[in-house]
Amino acid sequence: MAEPLTTESFAKLLNDLSPVKESSAVSYTKLRASLIRFFQIKGDDEPEMAADETLDRVAVKVSNNVQIDDLTKYSFGVARFVFLERLKKTEKERIAVDGFYAEKTRFEIKEETDDYALQRECFENLKAEEKEFLRDYFADLPFEKSIEHREILAAKLDISTNNLRLKIFRLRQRLENCVKNKLK
Repeated sequence: MAEPLTTESFAKLLNDLSPVKESSAVSYTKLRASLIRFFQIKGDDEPEMAADETLDRVAVKVSNNVQIDDLTKYSFGVARFVFLERLKKTEKERIAVDGFYAEKTRFEIKEETDDYALQRECFENLKAEEKEFLRDYFADLPFEKSIEHREILAAKLDISTNNLRLKIFRLRQRLENCVKNKLK
């Protein structure tokens, strides 16, 4: 398990970036922005979290008095490993979900179940633009393309990708509540 980030280790990282407080804050902000961009290009779902995790690891390493010649290069090396770890975790989750649904369909080969009919009915009760929005968001695309597709969708709606996710979450909650109410 990784060591936790402390105030001291973060202060040491800032000091190693630049002994002058103002310029260390600017350097930190630039490095974080570059790491976020790195993770966005790689297609990470949460680039800000990945960048923060990277900087946390670098700060802990620096606080352990490890000699690092070029902090930026070192940070990107750590970022590469963070990305690979996150990718492996995402892949394991995808395989688990795929396995679950494959198992489920193998044992539940039926016509439409009552739950599925309720889901379809609730979906049909949505407005046309909401249905289209859900279909667009969950388009069957490879992982890398889906990230780009969702960014384009967010840009079309003139909202951030986080707001896009929030809209989807709320629509899914409405559908779930509709099904629950119909089951009662």
